[in-house]
Amino acid sequence: MKTIDIDQTYLRMDSQGFYKLDIPEKLNMARLMVDFWAEHGRAQDVAIYDEDRKITYQELKNLTDRFANGFHKLGISKGQRYVIRTPNQPEYQISFLGGQKVGAVPIPTNTMLRESELEHIINNSEAVAVITTSRYIQAIENIRAKYKTLKHVVVIGETQGDQISFDDLLKEDGASLPFVETSKDDPAYYLYTSGTTGAPKGVVHAHRFIIGAGDPIGKFTMGLERGDICGGPTALTWMYALGHNFLFAFRWGVSTVIYSDERFNSERAYEFIEKYKITIFAGTPTIYRMMLAVKDAEKRYDTSSLKYCLSSGEPLLAETWREWMRRFGVKIIDSMGQTEAHEFCTTQTNLKVKIGSMGKPLPGIEVAIINDKGERLPPGEMGHLAIRRDHPALFKEYFKMPEQMKEVSFPNNWYDTKDLAYTDEDGYFWYGSRSDDIMTCHGYRISPADVETALQEHEAVLESGVAGIIDPEMGEKVKAWVVLHEDYEPTPDLAKNLQDFVKATIAPYKYPREIEFIEELPKTSSGKILRRELRRWEKEKLEKK
Repeated sequence: MKTIDIDQTYLRMDSQGFYKLDIPEKLNMARLMVDFWAEHGRAQDVAIYDEDRKITYQELKNLTDRFANGFHKLGISKGQRYVIRTPNQPEYQISFLGGQKVGAVPIPTNTMLRESELEHIINNSEAVAVITTSRYIQAIENIRAKYKTLKHVVVIGETQGDQISFDDLLKEDGASLPFVETSKDDPAYYLYTSGTTGAPKGVVHAHRFIIGAGDPIGKFTMGLERGDICGGPTALTWMYALGHNFLFAFRWGVSTVIYSDERFNSERAYEFIEKYKITIFAGTPTIYRMMLAVKDAEKRYDTSSLKYCLSSGEPLLAETWREWMRRFGVKIIDSMGQTEAHEFCTTQTNLKVKIGSMGKPLPGIEVAIINDKGERLPPGEMGHLAIRRDHPALFKEYFKMPEQMKEVSFPNNWYDTKDLAYTDEDGYFWYGSRSDDIMTCHGYRISPADVETALQEHEAVLESGVAGIIDPEMGEKVKAWVVLHEDYEPTPDLAKNLQDFVKATIAPYKYPREIEFIEELPKTSSGKILRRELRRWEKEKLEKK
């Protein structure tokens, strides 16, 4: 068999030295990620590590072919949607890829979603099947009568009634799988937004995503090479982890590790790195802060396999970056991404690090700061963070939501991320906030992310959330909800200390006029702070007075 050089991507440099993404018309994500490697010299390379089990690319091809044929025999065909509701486990990956092989469209969902959210997703997407586990089946069955299009419920584990056994699907003959051709623009998978603003929207991604996102991210953010092992302690249903710990690893023919614990544990994370010799670890700033709280971890655990650590989802503090680098000697590569596009700005392996910056746009992706007219703004000026609409990793549409599509479509062929940011003189991008989170206090426009970042630099603060609340005198004032490290007690003196600390760290007018200590921040299933929930809490307090 011919061995394929892992650096052969669809990224091409033009005559002026700019990267372009050259994507073939006929494309199927699953076949590119699995079959290609099984047929081109990596059949015996490990694709998935799961506890003590190893699944090679050849075995993964066989398993996904069997699943695909089982789906085909159920009558599930090209373009039909199906929901996956499982924790991190190989069956999730097999279901995702197997369905794609017959042109069906997987919709991964977080296991923490409530019944009402599941009902919305299944009915909105017109899903014909659900794949779940015996542990999580009850939420599906409780409201099964409300599903308009659902025909098949596949269960991993013990089944009841008319439920279909996942193991039975895998008994089908993969060799007789019919070939279903898909194009680069055909729907490949949906993700429903975690709903920081309004009801979750069905984000439709095409097969071109795997090259449009996977090639630049795998090459410039992850630095992937044959033999790399990718993993991290977050749910694979979150776009960030879905890419780094699953799709992009398979795009580059390297290994992934299943992190099966559904609750994060810092000691377990170090054991995870040590046991599997992880080379690319994907976490969040909060995860890194919690891991750094483990005393002498750099002496107790072998983390020497690490090449790069990745971060996204919230601001990465300078102190976190420096302390991680000091103790482990590994860079944390920060990034900015969305469900609609995955990462588009990152620190990148070959860039000088500016701590706190999103880095620069990935090669092949055009990103800019623009005004309401779609015109580029100069360095230093805050504006809309936008991506050119022809970026191949950008989503196709919000399913059945044309009005929401109009809201993010800007003049001059730009997609508005609904985030505010600015660039510096060196072309680095710096995050401001969500456009609907900006607070106005005494006439000043204040980004909650600025205040949260300042608070989290204080040694007592584990996490913080900031939002604007109604104030009879000021109109709106800045309030912070703070989660403390275990060794600190919430007191009025500490609240005053935090306020003074913020005044000394950033512009004094940005300091939180009120601080409330809480045990846990409200977050989306992907770990993002729900500032609208903080505002709702405050509104309910006012209504009770």
